[in-house]
Amino acid sequence: MKLSPLFSNHMILQRGKPVPIWGEAAPGAELSVSIQGTTYPARADESGRWCVPVGPLDAQESGTLEITAGSERLVLRDVAVGEVYLAGGQSNMEFLMRYEQHFDAERERCFDPQLRFYDVPEIAYDGQDRDFDYSRVGLWRSASQEDLDYFSAPGYYCAKRLRRELGVPVGIIGLNWGGTRTSAWMREDHARAICPEQVADFEARLKGKSFEELAAEAGKSPLNDRGYSSWDPFSEFIMAGTPGPEEIGAFFAKMGAMIDLSNIAEFADPKMAPGILYEYMVKKTAPFGVKGVLWYQGESDDEVEGSAAHYAQSLQTLIADWRALWGEALPFFVVQLPGFRSWLAVVGRDYPLIRQAQQEVADTDENVFLCSISDLGQELDIHPKNKKDVGERLALLALRHLYGRDILADPPRLLSWERLGGRLVLRFANAGEGLAVPGETLNALEIRAGGTLLPYGFKLSGDSLELCTESAGEGPLTVSFAKENWYLVNLYNSAGLPAIPFEIHC
Repeated sequence: MKLSPLFSNHMILQRGKPVPIWGEAAPGAELSVSIQGTTYPARADESGRWCVPVGPLDAQESGTLEITAGSERLVLRDVAVGEVYLAGGQSNMEFLMRYEQHFDAERERCFDPQLRFYDVPEIAYDGQDRDFDYSRVGLWRSASQEDLDYFSAPGYYCAKRLRRELGVPVGIIGLNWGGTRTSAWMREDHARAICPEQVADFEARLKGKSFEELAAEAGKSPLNDRGYSSWDPFSEFIMAGTPGPEEIGAFFAKMGAMIDLSNIAEFADPKMAPGILYEYMVKKTAPFGVKGVLWYQGESDDEVEGSAAHYAQSLQTLIADWRALWGEALPFFVVQLPGFRSWLAVVGRDYPLIRQAQQEVADTDENVFLCSISDLGQELDIHPKNKKDVGERLALLALRHLYGRDILADPPRLLSWERLGGRLVLRFANAGEGLAVPGETLNALEIRAGGTLLPYGFKLSGDSLELCTESAGEGPLTVSFAKENWYLVNLYNSAGLPAIPFEIHC
């Protein structure tokens, strides 16, 4: 008898609703699962798989979960019950606390055994966890000086805020991987239909090889070592800071002795295969009981020409596929990509399309909520180092929309506008007690008449932004806000949340 690896000592289960417990036993075996004074019967099917819902469970800081099958008995200890979230996406969600800008200060005061984290092993082919040492991943950890390095930074700060506000244990399950595209996180058949550019790009990188041949070779490259048996040299170099071109050149020259970087732009990476992470990571995690999903992804979809145009459909499909596995309409909290220009060989191409798609999905799905970090981007670094504000803003959204707190949690967004000659009055939803612009300049906003950029002044009044331009004339105007690849927004509501992009023609 054995349990899914998610079920182990120090784990945390979701409170307030039935949560599945599953594993393997002898075919047809009768089992019982006991927790919080109640025993639940289960039976293994003909293949030996079993699954039983338990609960709803009450919040607890520590308890036991006992599973018996005949003479076999497993007891899991220090089992907490509280709130559990998936932290999904690519490197900005995977971003380790080890590299976050507040890490040193946080490490000194982080001890809280009721803040817990599990990192789903990053696996994209059969045997990857045997090709490399995966002993440091797939573990439940708590917030401590020894283990804080491993936490997803946005996930940690979100969990910490929720823990403080709710007073119950909070857990994060990291279901993420740097450099991954939406096509890898959804069903393969859906990926082939929804993300044809990404699929074609991956197949071109194979250069005639089969996926099986690629997987057989993958274990020979340290690029596929995702077990953190030692800290990855590339991440150690690139994540904690923003090195300049000379530093980057010297690093790659040194690494070239260990890794062939000559064809990195055309490198066939197993994690790029359509549907691969849905099969090897998402399906192995579902249907573990969770409250919702924190999602920060989209940068890698921009790398394939034409892919960004489908991002809304890609994200909607991914959400639907995950919800189908969990059997419920899981809430998704989507981080809208911040401003960015270039990093290494990556150049922002269609970020405005991806941001618009993220907003579109939030606008059309009542269980998707948009988190704005439009003031946190870094022009020459795809990995902004301040993840504390990201996590806390995600927590605010959850507190407002899942826990019913009467707080301002959503970013300002354009609600209506009126043109009066050379004056434009823009009204915003989610302004709270009023809009604010620190300083004397309003960033990221442009007014154009045809192709001519017009100077303007501005003033704020409550939920309104008034723009005044004497040279507007009577012709049509275009007002664009945060519609470029790179910007830093400084238009905030009274909760300190930055406005999201918009464009109007008047």
